[in-house]
Amino acid sequence: MPPESSTQKAPPDRECDVVMKGGITSGVLYPSALVAIGDRYRIRGIGGASAGAIGAALGAAAEFGRASGGYERLSALPNELGDGQLAALFQPQPQTRPMLRLMLAATGNDRPTSGTPASVGSRIWSIGSALLRAFPMACIIGAAPGAAVVVVGVAAAGWTRVVLIATGVVLLVLGLVVAMLLRVWRKLTVDVPANLFGICRGIKVGSSPGPGFTDWLADRIDDTAGLSAEARPLRFGQIWTASDVCSSVEAPERQGDLRMITTCLSEARPYELPWAANRFFYDPREWRTLFPARVVDALELDVTTEAESATRTDDTSTDEGEGDFDTLKWEEALAASHDPPLRRLPAAEHLPVIVATRMSLSFPLLISAIPMWVIDRRSAATRQAADAFRAASRAKTAPPTDGLVFKQAWFTDGGLCSNFPVQMFDAALPSRPTFAINLGRFPADRVPDVDQRNNVEWARNNSSGLLPAFSDLPTRGVAAVAGFASAALNTARNWTDSTHLEHPGYRDRIVRILQTKREGGLNLYMDGGTIDLLAKRGTAAGEAITEQFLDPHYPTKLPRATGWDNHRWVRYRALLSVLPTWINSYARGKAVLDIADPPSYLLTARAQKLADDLTASLDAMHSTLLAADPAALADLTAAPRPLGAIRRVPLI
Repeated sequence: MPPESSTQKAPPDRECDVVMKGGITSGVLYPSALVAIGDRYRIRGIGGASAGAIGAALGAAAEFGRASGGYERLSALPNELGDGQLAALFQPQPQTRPMLRLMLAATGNDRPTSGTPASVGSRIWSIGSALLRAFPMACIIGAAPGAAVVVVGVAAAGWTRVVLIATGVVLLVLGLVVAMLLRVWRKLTVDVPANLFGICRGIKVGSSPGPGFTDWLADRIDDTAGLSAEARPLRFGQIWTASDVCSSVEAPERQGDLRMITTCLSEARPYELPWAANRFFYDPREWRTLFPARVVDALELDVTTEAESATRTDDTSTDEGEGDFDTLKWEEALAASHDPPLRRLPAAEHLPVIVATRMSLSFPLLISAIPMWVIDRRSAATRQAADAFRAASRAKTAPPTDGLVFKQAWFTDGGLCSNFPVQMFDAALPSRPTFAINLGRFPADRVPDVDQRNNVEWARNNSSGLLPAFSDLPTRGVAAVAGFASAALNTARNWTDSTHLEHPGYRDRIVRILQTKREGGLNLYMDGGTIDLLAKRGTAAGEAITEQFLDPHYPTKLPRATGWDNHRWVRYRALLSVLPTWINSYARGKAVLDIADPPSYLLTARAQKLADDLTASLDAMHSTLLAADPAALADLTAAPRPLGAIRRVPLI
């Protein structure tokens, strides 16, 4: 644990969880929001995706280092990022540098936020200038034929001169366009994939004067946590135990609980980090181009003990015993002999926080994806090798030394699948509040107010909520097609998150921070004044949502109820409203289930007794519903609206 500071006040008695939305550079407002929340609550659980994962990592570090001034260090972070300092952290590799200039020019984010927004004309000029600077030789070669025709035309006379000059100008423009498109196409299809599908890997490039954003973030996480040089990097197990000890702790008993979302493109699904599964491997040499050397050194030095390995499970294993300790050691031996040599990720408690954070914030194209490796369980060669290993184990002979097929798996931004995972810390009924910080744009007819509290939105009672975003789609021209495609992609990414905004038990714990187009997002060149305003807006959001839960302002109960009182009651009522539907569906299914002669997953004698008791309780609940007054049942399920549902869903 970091040393306690005599100037740091004791942590609050109240506890909460916090979830934050992704938004690239919008994350600069999260430190001040977390400081405002941390002033009134001890943050037990904290999580997010993409930029929300950055805020979560820093918030968990501040809570870990609270006694030594962690929150004071957290509050100072936005001051480091203004006036181009944020942009300096995004250091592209030499072969992808032109694409960063082009991306920023195309989006109008290639200028300080203090300037006027880019018009269409100035944006086209910026794109052209970026292309000319990026590909001078291609431009010369592309323009040369047309320029030659113009020169010949200048020397000619009469109509021939006019025709040649006009033709030359057309050829010159076409040559420039074709040459630049060819160069951009090669960058996108060759150089960007070779750079792990990104423009910036995240670490310091060449003789750059400052660190890359992963270098900077790794240092700030450890600085905020108050760790000494020898104790770095901060690991999940330290957060769980609130000490220097990295132990595996079940979620309900964790002193701190940090979670993030990443997206595995290879498997077309999200994952919640840190995961308990142990089927992922990494290439240390490649990861040294993505993480600071001390982080990879720590990964390679973390040796998992036999006791820890025996408790780790492979989520692709079967009930016949695959995934036990001997199997893991055999897989690791074959991974080490693979080309390239691979190492298994350590147990979750030993995973450095910066690794999970970087896996969550790999914003597509801008930031390189994270490559990992998995055993290809679909491969016939892998199945044969596994059969040979089991046969060798039974015969107590040497296991096979090859046969496993490893495939590369690509991980990118968690926001692709879940950019606002509000439900991350949810329980059937809450024992502490979960505050969720959302992001949104100012409507076209609304400008930021001087009072930052007027630039955030939250539900003040049960009849108010946060309206979902609305996209006005053009119906003609290229803008119509582009707008439709953008709206379709946004819907695919965010529909699960957006449905929470108006739902009872969710809407009252969400605070939305509004931003202009010149704030957050890809605005890497935000000036100090803009970042300071966003920090103040974050403070206003943190204060608003905590006051909503702490202050007594619900008049239907005397003494007046707080938002937390109301939230717990709404969650209870929402649970009761969906239980009848779920119990009735259970009863219908049980009526056609043969529980006397199960075909698999047999119960032990003690588990059978517990199963019988639970089944009897569920049957009794169904009997209660059958005997209930229909009018009373209708009243119970009539509110709160909109209705929800209970489902058994897989963990991510």
